[in-house]
Amino acid sequence: MRKLCITILSIAFLASCANQTNNETVPSTEDTAAFNQHVENWKTAISGFSSEDPEKVMSIFADSLKWNNPEALMNINKTKLDLTAAVNFYIGTFDDIKFTDDVYYGGSLYSSEKTEASPDGMRVYGNWSFTDPVSAAKVAYKWMGVVHFNSDGKIYEFADWFDVSSIPSQIDGSYKR
Repeated sequence: MRKLCITILSIAFLASCANQTNNETVPSTEDTAAFNQHVENWKTAISGFSSEDPEKVMSIFADSLKWNNPEALMNINKTKLDLTAAVNFYIGTFDDIKFTDDVYYGGSLYSSEKTEASPDGMRVYGNWSFTDPVSAAKVAYKWMGVVHFNSDGKIYEFADWFDVSSIPSQIDGSYKR
């Protein structure tokens, strides 16, 4: 009898473990498609750097853009006009601009601020590289951006981070990795 009770309890325990579900949210087909479209739109726009087409780069940004640039503190935002000037500076100053090793993450189920599973918030990571035409120096750095898309598929909030101060020292040869 004791063996029978242990066997029944063991079977019940194993069955209850096998039937437990995890609390992971599976994205809907629509959300997955929206996220994938945002990624493709980003890649298309960013390809404007290598083709030296600033209008292509800026095509993904809403007119109402709030841009938190790398040199700014977290509570300081600039405009689409400011970002356009920065894009024009990079394209006009450097050669062979590339964005590589890029990865994309959408939503944020865990956050110190607002959590969401929306595909309209995206984190982008990758490496930027380019050549200084004056010195022929190769410049490269890690980069991270956070973007938020509106219902028109345009980015209305954009923050990016990288070591801006490394660019001059990479050009003059004093930068050490």
